[in-house]
Amino acid sequence: MKLSTRLKAGMGAAALCCSVVVTSTACSLGPNDLPSVTGGIGKSYDLTVRFASVMNLPAGADVMMDGLRVGVVHSVDVSPGRDVSVAVEIKAGTRVPADAHAIIRQDTLLGDTYLALDRDPNMPITTVLQPDGVIPVSRTTSPPQLEDTMAVLAYFVNGGSIQKVEDAMTRINRVMPNLPDVQNMASVVAADFHDLSRNTEQIDRMLNGVNATATAIGANNHTLAEIFSQHGVRFWYLAAKDIVGYIAQILPAIGSIFKGGLWMVPMLDSLANAGGQIRDIYDVTSSDKLTNFLQNTVAPFVKDPSVNIRSVQSAKGDQVIGDVENVLRMLGAVK
Repeated sequence: MKLSTRLKAGMGAAALCCSVVVTSTACSLGPNDLPSVTGGIGKSYDLTVRFASVMNLPAGADVMMDGLRVGVVHSVDVSPGRDVSVAVEIKAGTRVPADAHAIIRQDTLLGDTYLALDRDPNMPITTVLQPDGVIPVSRTTSPPQLEDTMAVLAYFVNGGSIQKVEDAMTRINRVMPNLPDVQNMASVVAADFHDLSRNTEQIDRMLNGVNATATAIGANNHTLAEIFSQHGVRFWYLAAKDIVGYIAQILPAIGSIFKGGLWMVPMLDSLANAGGQIRDIYDVTSSDKLTNFLQNTVAPFVKDPSVNIRSVQSAKGDQVIGDVENVLRMLGAVK
């Protein structure tokens, strides 16, 4: 009985010791102790990148440049009151520009975090970072805090933005015309654009004119500068002052003429009537009558002066055309 009790006590003590050992071992195990799923980079050299803060950047994270994996993160040193130092291993032969910009990125919300080295692809690489080089915090960008991202997302969802978008679409649909009218409007706009495409030379002519105007202004910039200079502004000020002064002198004279010239009203009325009569003379209908009279009456008479007497009556109304004709024939006036 005593042996069984001692055996149970010994087994319990052994189990307790194993539990303590396993627990302490598990507490010392972290993500950095897990093997990386990506392959190594071979020969490398070390660089240090300083950030104001880092978030979820584990050791072993990729280092990307120009879309290629050029290294891995070796360690992250977080010291209180100091910038975060990220030690990276860069593949041997990789030329990292001395002015490269480092940023911690995550392509998707649940994607892997990596360190990206950005550079201007249009600028040639003149100087490169040497082994054990440092990218200062002034040329690094820390990732946004997850809490800030979630706060922005929560404000977007719960702040009424989606409802505002729906209300805006509803108002747009309410003010838009019916579908056939929209189709007609689209057809008209398409025809206008088609016509515009056939007359691009007019647009070119307008642009050429604007360009010529701008060129002329640029060629005479010294003249414009003189006009809008201090002396030019003073000249325009004095000119405007003189013009206003002359107008101010004329206006009282106009008032005196208006007051003392009432006697001219009848004369002006007569001139207006005379002008109306002159206009009637040169009216289109009167002009046609005058032209007909000159062409058919005056001109033939001047060319061949003769008189065609059709009737001669006495005071009593008797026709004496025959007697007058005989008398004129006797005088030799007619044949």
